[in-house]
Amino acid sequence: MEALIFFVIVLVSNSVLPLFLPWWILVPANILAAFPFRLSKGLGFWLGGFGSGLVWLGASLWISHSNGHILAQRLTKLLMVPHPVLLFGVEFLIPFLLGGIAALTGIHFKKFITSNAN
Repeated sequence: MEALIFFVIVLVSNSVLPLFLPWWILVPANILAAFPFRLSKGLGFWLGGFGSGLVWLGASLWISHSNGHILAQRLTKLLMVPHPVLLFGVEFLIPFLLGGIAALTGIHFKKFITSNAN
């Protein structure tokens, strides 16, 4: 149950906060989201990564669909990528890694604080 709540918090924070703050707010948001939960390192990494990656992939696909995929086609030509799907793969991979590492950082920071409190 904690994992599901953490995943929903990551999804919501990564969806709402970039509307008002810079894109990199996903890193401190995932650190703070992982801090109060008792998650394993692997689960925290994967949930934080998938949450961040799915939000950014969904936003990319929505924007691309709303403009008729013009920007995605032009970026694939500019970057010499063979297919726009690879471009969307990278748009998932980068937030996945950032979100996963940030969640893992929050878990390690909590363990550091609680081990030094004793």
